[in-house]
Amino acid sequence: RNGFGALQETRKKMLMSCEEIDILRLLWQCRCIDRDDLEKAFSKETLDILISARLIRKLRARNALVLTEQSKELLKQSFNDLPEDVQLAYRAGDIDRRIRLAQLTLTAYRAGLTINARDILSLQSNGTFFLPSVMRKRGMNPWSNSRVGALLRLGDQLCAAHYVCPDIGNILLTEELNTFTNNTAQIKNVRRSFLFAGESYETILTVLKEPPSEKDNQLVSYADAYRKLRLPVHLLPCNDTGALQLQIMATPDYRKRLTLAALKAQYAEAPKEQPEWDAMFRGMPFVMAADMDIKRLGAAIKAARAAGQKQVALACLEEGVALGKDAGEAFRRLRVKK
Repeated sequence: RNGFGALQETRKKMLMSCEEIDILRLLWQCRCIDRDDLEKAFSKETLDILISARLIRKLRARNALVLTEQSKELLKQSFNDLPEDVQLAYRAGDIDRRIRLAQLTLTAYRAGLTINARDILSLQSNGTFFLPSVMRKRGMNPWSNSRVGALLRLGDQLCAAHYVCPDIGNILLTEELNTFTNNTAQIKNVRRSFLFAGESYETILTVLKEPPSEKDNQLVSYADAYRKLRLPVHLLPCNDTGALQLQIMATPDYRKRLTLAALKAQYAEAPKEQPEWDAMFRGMPFVMAADMDIKRLGAAIKAARAAGQKQVALACLEEGVALGKDAGEAFRRLRVKK
C-alpha cells in the first residue's frame, strides 16, 4: 500500500500489518471510533498491540479510541493523501456524532468500498465512500449545516447518507436537497437517492414511523422528511447486514441478477407498465428488496393492490425479513409472502 515502506522505515525494525495501518487511517478519518465497533472489523489483539505501542489510546470517560500524537506524526510522514488534521471537539454531542459516523464508515470498509477518497470527483468511480467533512476546512464549509454524513457511489446511484436514530433532531429538508445537488453537480449520469443509516432497520423505522408534526415550518423531523422526499430512500443498518447490502448495491444491475438467481426457472417478466415489480413469481408480483428502498417497496405494493393482486412475493436480506409488517404502511394493507 502507498506509504507502507515509509512506515517501516519510520518504525525502524518494527513491521506493521495492513490491518494496523487501516485502523490508524480509519481513526484519522473518523477522529474517534467506539472500541466495540472497531472489534467488529478488527481483532482485539491487533487493537491491544496498537495501544501497547502508544499509537492509539482510549478517550477519557468513553469507550472510544483515538490516535496519539506519535501515530499522527507517523501517518503524516508516511502518506500524502490524508485529509486535513482537524482538532477533535470533546463536547459530548460532537463525540456522539463522530462515533455514529464511524459506524457508517466501518460498514463501508467491511463492504470493501474505497473509503480514502479525497475529493468529490472520486465519486465518479463505483464503490466509493466519501466523507464531506474533508471539504470542511478552516474558513470554508461548502456543506454548511447539512446532516449528510457521507456520500456513496453505488453502481449508477449517488447516495447521501444520514445517520438516523431516536432524538436525532430535525433537518432543513430544502437545504439538504439543495446542498446535496449543488455539491455533487459535477457527478454526471447518476441517480440521486438518500440512505438512512442506523443501528438496525428496526431502529431507523422507529424514527420514520413517528407521527407527522402539526407545525408548519422549514425544520422537519426525519419522519416528515421521509414522507416529503421524492427521491429513493434506502435503509442501511451499520452491521454485517449493512456491509452485505452495500456490496450488493455496488454490483451493476443487482436487482435483475438477484431476481434471476432467486427465481431460476420460475422467473417470468413483470408487465412493462409495472416498473416497481422485478418479476412475476407463480402469478404474483415479485420485488427484490435487498437494497431496502422502502419507497419503491411501498409503490410496488400499491401497484399490486390497484391491479387486484392479493399477494406480493418479497426477497430481502434476513434482517429485513424479520421486520415483517413493520416495514411500512403498505405492508399493513396487503399480505406479503416473504
